[in-house]
Amino acid sequence: MSATDPIDPSAAANELAEASSSLAQIPLFSRLDEQERRLLVAAMKQRRFLTNETVFWIGDRGDSLFLIISGRVSVSAPNEQGEHVPIATLGPGELFGEISLLDGGPRTATVRAAEPLHVYTLNQSDFQSFLVRNPHAALDILSVMGARQRLSTEALRHIKNPNVEIQHALTPWQRASDTIATVAAGQWFTLFHITWFGIWIGLNLASQAGLLPEPLAFDPYPFGLLTMVVSLEAIFLSIFVMVSQNRQAERDRVRADLDYQVNVKAHTEILAIAQRLDRLESAATTRGPSA
Repeated sequence: MSATDPIDPSAAANELAEASSSLAQIPLFSRLDEQERRLLVAAMKQRRFLTNETVFWIGDRGDSLFLIISGRVSVSAPNEQGEHVPIATLGPGELFGEISLLDGGPRTATVRAAEPLHVYTLNQSDFQSFLVRNPHAALDILSVMGARQRLSTEALRHIKNPNVEIQHALTPWQRASDTIATVAAGQWFTLFHITWFGIWIGLNLASQAGLLPEPLAFDPYPFGLLTMVVSLEAIFLSIFVMVSQNRQAERDRVRADLDYQVNVKAHTEILAIAQRLDRLESAATTRGPSA
């Protein structure tokens, strides 16, 4: 079972100082001065979790952040099969849950204690009260959020289609292979060979039969020269096609990776919606009999 206890400043002065120092390393609170960080730590409460105990589930309502004092947590999210895939492991001095603290939205991952865990937790109401009492701290936090938003926007602006990037990175050999494989798959390539073979074979057969001058029979039946030319062509075409297929396989792998990421995100969102619907149904059922 987890426990929640108010912080005792007199008994945990060193711990508070360490927590304040940890907050200074967190981008969201990096611009707060020492006094503001100590006030923020004083607004927190302590919680302890046993090994493998769940701190919160993905989709749960989020209204607090957690600062790890000791122990480690495992952060995971479900994949397409519903299995929880580890995303990260966090240790002392690291923070999690700050997104839900700011917007009050559902948790975006499941967090479990990987070992006995001791954390400071700050809920949304206490954080808002801290900001009201310390407007300069609120401005510092807003400036950090604005800078991070600007960086995120700039990064998104430079995101390019990976398939376009792969196409730009092609070597001349790969480009030639793709072009030849594309041409060989076209109808005009087939029609050209039908015409070529027809003229070659017809000319030699007609010359052998005396319908045309005999010197025109440059490759009499069984057409050894034609066989050699076609064999060489088949060898080189197969090489170009295999190189092009490898390129296509690489593009398909990139698309599959992107599809997987989108599917995992969609699965996560669906789970979160399902959990919220379950809570709404439970609340409606509870109110029904009493109404």
